[in-house]
Amino acid sequence: MRRKYSLEFKREVVKDALVEKSLSLVARKYRLNSKMIYRWIHEYKQGKYSSYK
Repeated sequence: MRRKYSLEFKREVVKDALVEKSLSLVARKYRLNSKMIYRWIHEYKQGKYSSYK
């Protein structure tokens, strides 16, 4: 079964990953796959997670 993550959670993880500079540490902290975090960062930089959409 696929999990759904809230926009707020994704933003929190992405911001933590951008500060930490280590996807593997952030992935372990949130118990996520590092490839998922990489995708979220990519989407975040494209503006997908902006709050005014």
